[in-house]
Amino acid sequence: MADSKSSVDERLIARFNQELGADLKNSSKCGDLVKYYRSELEDLRDKITVTDAGCIPSVKGMIDTGRSKLAELDEKEQRLDGCAEKLTDRIETYHQLMGEVGDKMAQIRVLQTVRDYMALIKDIENISQELEACINGKDDSKPIALYVALTGPNSILDRISGIEAPHLKMYARNTAFHWHDVLTAKYSTEFEALLKTIKWPNMNQSLEQFNPSKENISKLVLLAEYLFLVKLPGDQDLLSVKLTPSIICPHYTTPVELFVKPFRLRFQFHFTGNKQTNRLDRPEWYLTQVLMWAKENHIFVGQHFQSPALRAGIVNSSVRLEFVRGLVQLAIEKLIVDIEQIIQDEALFAHLIDEVLPFEQDLKTSLGYPNSYPSVVSVLVQPVFFVKWMAIEKKFTTDKMDAMLNTADPFELLDPANLDELKIPKCADQFIRLLDAIKERYCCLPQPSQQLQFLELQLELIDNFRCRLLQLYNDGVNPTKILNALNYLTSVLREWGENVHYLHLHAALYGPDADEISSVFDQKIEELNYCHQKLVEELVTWIVHEITARSRPYRYDQWPSMNRHDAKETLMVSATASEMFQATINHLHDMEQELSTNVFMVVVRMIATELDQWMISSMVANTKFSTGGAQQFHFDMTRNLFGMFSQYAKKTNLLFKRINDSCTLLTMPLGSAILLRETLLSPTGDEESWTRALQEVGLAIFDRKATLDVLDRRNDMPRFG
Repeated sequence: MADSKSSVDERLIARFNQELGADLKNSSKCGDLVKYYRSELEDLRDKITVTDAGCIPSVKGMIDTGRSKLAELDEKEQRLDGCAEKLTDRIETYHQLMGEVGDKMAQIRVLQTVRDYMALIKDIENISQELEACINGKDDSKPIALYVALTGPNSILDRISGIEAPHLKMYARNTAFHWHDVLTAKYSTEFEALLKTIKWPNMNQSLEQFNPSKENISKLVLLAEYLFLVKLPGDQDLLSVKLTPSIICPHYTTPVELFVKPFRLRFQFHFTGNKQTNRLDRPEWYLTQVLMWAKENHIFVGQHFQSPALRAGIVNSSVRLEFVRGLVQLAIEKLIVDIEQIIQDEALFAHLIDEVLPFEQDLKTSLGYPNSYPSVVSVLVQPVFFVKWMAIEKKFTTDKMDAMLNTADPFELLDPANLDELKIPKCADQFIRLLDAIKERYCCLPQPSQQLQFLELQLELIDNFRCRLLQLYNDGVNPTKILNALNYLTSVLREWGENVHYLHLHAALYGPDADEISSVFDQKIEELNYCHQKLVEELVTWIVHEITARSRPYRYDQWPSMNRHDAKETLMVSATASEMFQATINHLHDMEQELSTNVFMVVVRMIATELDQWMISSMVANTKFSTGGAQQFHFDMTRNLFGMFSQYAKKTNLLFKRINDSCTLLTMPLGSAILLRETLLSPTGDEESWTRALQEVGLAIFDRKATLDVLDRRNDMPRFG
């Protein structure tokens, strides 16, 4: 819009400039221009006035058309107003009708609800009456069918579960509870009578000896199916028995309850009150009895009564395990009563733990008892008792570790007549067995958090054992014994780290989606490796010192003046090297006998590396060699020193790279040696040419400077300057 206005202004200015010209004296023309443009405007106004005869025809036609359209719109507006009034009247009429119909429909729905309500009551009454009529009849299946129609799937109770009718629901549930009690009492009485007939409970008999007739078994199976079907309506979890705030035993089915009932009576007779068999210091008596009852009878219960449970719609439960759980609950209830007294005496509590743990393990291994089921150990892992348990475990294991290290010879090797590659000290083996025993004790605990506390105890013991070994080393124990113990402990912990049990604990610590799956022992292995490495370094340093301390005669032998060896004579090892080489042989032999193979091989390589460096820095670098001296040194090293290590490495020249390079340089032909030195000293040479020259003569580790230093040790090399 602004651009359009500016262009008009520019045109006006241009026109005024054209009319007035550049002379200021023409400004008098402005009045004439004003009169002219005013007359032009009045003329244009007349042309667009419709009443004027001179109006532009097109403008007049558009105005007439617009006026006719406005007239049409006014007419339609009036017609629409009339329609709106009619619609409003009809809508009000319809609203009145809808209100009347809605009231009638509400009344109809109320009547339908009352009808359905009364029909449900009638159905419940009919079922109750039919049950009353047939409860004592010969057909036992009919009462069961009626009860299922009242409480089972798609039953009356199912139909009313989603409606707001508390009184109807209460009436239906009370009716169901009544008939549950009646039917349960009826069939339980018959079931118990049959159990007595087959002489249940089975005591101290094998399954072959306990062999009821097929007829009685068939009757029991049928009655069991009836009892499985006659279950209390509603959520079965609400029937669970809360023995303690943390121990909740699920309700078990009526047939299982009847199977367990005679065992409960016998258990109470023997292990409650003033009976001699009821002793706090003998928990193994009732634990063993429960285990024996379970083992003697669980197969019979599972074989015959799982099928009727499945037919009754119980598909996610094992009748066999439910029976075992019923027997285990006897022991749980007993221990809950006794433990408050037992906990007061540490010896009694420790004995209780020792009896409960194998009981739990036997339950799981021989009977397949699930971890999710209530167990006797659940009593022990309640917080107040678990703290006491952990304190006892820590005290016991610490004392045990101290005892194994305080024997006359804790580092005596196992089976010395048949030593294998891994030389295992007795104390290390006993310590590993102690750690494994701890694992066996806690692996049956129900919660990972409880198992992790025992794992923490294991890690603490490993740390204490490492510190004790270092203390013994500082007290003068042979380092080879300490190294063997550390080596065995580390190797076992590495293997355990891949065990499923410890991988599960790793997942419990770091979550199943941890970035990296590692071992729960990684930190302890790292600490053991650090101690192991330091001890190996100190051992190697001591051995190398023992060897080099006997090297003085050899280092100061007549190397610069030795005559060239006669090719007709056999070279012999230098007499001055005998003491040094003998010390080397003795130490290697001793280490091989005392150390585990893998540790010994590390020690051998480190000794070789130390000797390799020492021989160059302490002898070759400080000695001049005649041709004969170089020849003798080459023989002593490659045929004797290397030979001592040849049984431990296939290529000993790779163990002694510096010595091997020195021997190569000292014994190479003089012309080749001079040419090599000139190449290395050439001002036009570069790193690549020097490296190539060193490789051509077969050097493995020496660089340019080291090569020149050794070449300067030759007496026959010409001197520059």
